Amino acid sequence: MRRIFHREAAGRVMEVTELPQWQFQVAMLIGLITFTMAWARGMRRYTPIQDLSQAYKALIIGFIGGAILASALDIWVFRRMYEDLAQDSIYLVEMGALLLLAGWAEGALCVYLCSRSERKVTSAATTTGYAFGIGSAAMTTAVAAVRIFDPALASIGSDVHGFGIDTIVVSILIGVSAGFTFAPLGSAQGALVRHKERFTPLILTGAGRAAVRLCIYLAVLVSPIALGFGLALALWLDARANNRWLPSSLTPLQLRVERRMLKNRKLGHSDIEEE
Repeated sequence: MRRIFHREAAGRVMEVTELPQWQFQVAMLIGLITFTMAWARGMRRYTPIQDLSQAYKALIIGFIGGAILASALDIWVFRRMYEDLAQDSIYLVEMGALLLLAGWAEGALCVYLCSRSERKVTSAATTTGYAFGIGSAAMTTAVAAVRIFDPALASIGSDVHGFGIDTIVVSILIGVSAGFTFAPLGSAQGALVRHKERFTPLILTGAGRAAVRLCIYLAVLVSPIALGFGLALALWLDARANNRWLPSSLTPLQLRVERRMLKNRKLGHSDIEEE
């Protein structure tokens, strides 16, 4: 049990396999698929009725910040977990602390972006947080896909490794877990910024991001079964975001416009059916 909680001297260094360029491109494509799925699910409703200029800016910042954070955690957490597993041990307390710090840092940036958006555009904080989460999730997924394509994972007994249909499917599931947790968590922070609540949501959402990242790393290094918690959390958070947090960004006028659009769409469908 001591090897689970305390680090001992490690003599092994992770050897990274140089993947072909086209496999890196596939990994990036899976990250973009994550972006497309999450945007279509959460933001398509708001595109015709809301000013999303702040959300687009947050999306770009999410891509950049997510790429930097994913690369840093790849060195500080993922590779250390790889080395630990190579010695049949893992140090969850140390890794969990680093992931928590990363989650809180990301949450602090999200709060800052949501607060700026709320000051500039009325009710824009919620969609801004959602878009920021999409960008971060896409980059997290792309880096995880690069790692799972590495055949060297076979040396530590990972259930899936190397480039193949199985690793592509697991990478897409990682994208679902990341996209539909990071984005809703961002929308929750944005919704609560509008109610002047910042610190408590930052702590809770940071812990949520850390838990999902830990599930992703364990799915890559050990078994895809570790994604079970992340997928379950994604389903719950996605429902909360679409039924509660994201709709809170709509003004009464925007709600009336949306109802009119839905009514016209239904009438249009009925006219087509009659013809």
